[in-house]
Amino acid sequence: MKIRVQAGAMLAAIWVFFTIFGGTAEAHFSSTGFSDITIKDKSLEYNVFLLEKELIEALPAIDQDGDGKISESEFAGSHEILTALVHDRLIVTGNSKVGTGTVLVAKKTEKAKMPMIEIDINYDFGEPVDRYMVQYNFYDGTNPDHRSYATIRMGQQSIVQVINSSNNILQMEGYHGADAGTTDTVAAGDSEQKPITTSSSWTSVLKAYTTMGMEHIWSGADHLLFLCGLILAAGASGWTMLKLISAFTIGHSITLVLSALDLASLSPLIVEPLIALSIVFVAFENIFRKKDGANTENKRLAVTVLFGMVHGFGFAEILHGTMSGNIALPLFSFNLGVEIGQLAVLAIVIPLLWLIRKVMTGNRQTWWAYGTSSLVGLMGLYWLIERLISDFKM
Repeated sequence: MKIRVQAGAMLAAIWVFFTIFGGTAEAHFSSTGFSDITIKDKSLEYNVFLLEKELIEALPAIDQDGDGKISESEFAGSHEILTALVHDRLIVTGNSKVGTGTVLVAKKTEKAKMPMIEIDINYDFGEPVDRYMVQYNFYDGTNPDHRSYATIRMGQQSIVQVINSSNNILQMEGYHGADAGTTDTVAAGDSEQKPITTSSSWTSVLKAYTTMGMEHIWSGADHLLFLCGLILAAGASGWTMLKLISAFTIGHSITLVLSALDLASLSPLIVEPLIALSIVFVAFENIFRKKDGANTENKRLAVTVLFGMVHGFGFAEILHGTMSGNIALPLFSFNLGVEIGQLAVLAIVIPLLWLIRKVMTGNRQTWWAYGTSSLVGLMGLYWLIERLISDFKM
C-alpha cells in the first residue's frame, strides 16, 4: 500500500510538471505585442507592434516568396491586404460608430529590444468623440495566449493595460484638451465599468505595473521552472531554500533596474536561450553536485545570482516597451509584482514538495529528487533547442 502511495505521488508530480509546463513550451516573449494608443479630440491613433513571424501567421499572403520574412517590396505591395487584416482584427468605435482605419505605414522597427513590425493606423471620426471603444483580436490563430501591452496616451497623461484573449476590449473617454481627466478600461463581459485614473494618480501606476509583474512571472513557465529547480536544489533545508531564492531575487532585481534605466541591455534573442540554459544547469547540478559544504553552497549562491541577472533581463523586456518619463514608480511596482507572483508560486509548490518528501523515504526520496530534476532538465533542454532554432530562423 505504501509503495502504491509513493508511486502515485511520483506520477502525480510528473503529471503536474507536464500539465503546467508542457503546454507552455514557447518562450514567454514569443507571443507578445505592443499597442501604442493616442487619444485625440476627433481621432484615435493606433500603433500596433507584432513579431514578424506572427504577422506572417496572421497574414500568410504578405510573404509572397515564402522565405519567412517580409521585404520592403512585399510591404509596398501589401497595403490592401494589411488594411483588410486591420479591419478584421481591430475594431474601433467612437460614440458607438465604427471607425474606418487608415493604414498610414507598415515598417520594420525595434520595440522592447526586439525586431518587430509596426503598423500605424489612424481612425478619424470628423467630430469630437466622448467615448472610444477598442476591440483587439490579434490573439486569434496559432497564438491564443498572445498578449499586447497597451500604452494609452491622452495629452500628457498615460496608463498601461494588458490585452489578452480574456480582456480584449478597452473603453476610453474622449480627449477634450486640458479637461481630460480619466481613462476607463474594462474587460469584455464586465457588468459595470471600472474606471482607472490616468498616470497622474500614483495608485493607478502602482496597480497597473504590479499586475504586469505578477502576470509576467505567472506566464513565464521558464522562470517558474527555474524556481522549482532551486527548491529542489535546497533539499529539505528551509534555510538553504531561503538563501537560494534571495540570491535569485537579488540577481534579477539588479539587471531589471540596470536594463530599465538603459544602463545595460541584452537582446531577448540571447536572453531567452540563456534562461533555458539556466534551467538545464540547475537541474544538472541537482543531480551531479558534490557533497554539500560551505564552498559548494557559496558557489551555488554565486551561480544563482548570475542566472538571476539573466532572468532580470527577461523581466525587463516588457518594461522597455511600456515605460516613459518617470520610471521609478513603474520599476518598483513591476518588481513588486514579480516578487508577489513568485511568492504565490512558492506558497503552493513548497508545501506540495514537503508533503511528497514526507511520503518518500530512504532511497525513494533520492530517486524522487533525481527524477524531478531530470524532468526539469529535459524541459529546459527542450526550450534551449527550440529557442536556438527560433533565433536561427529570425
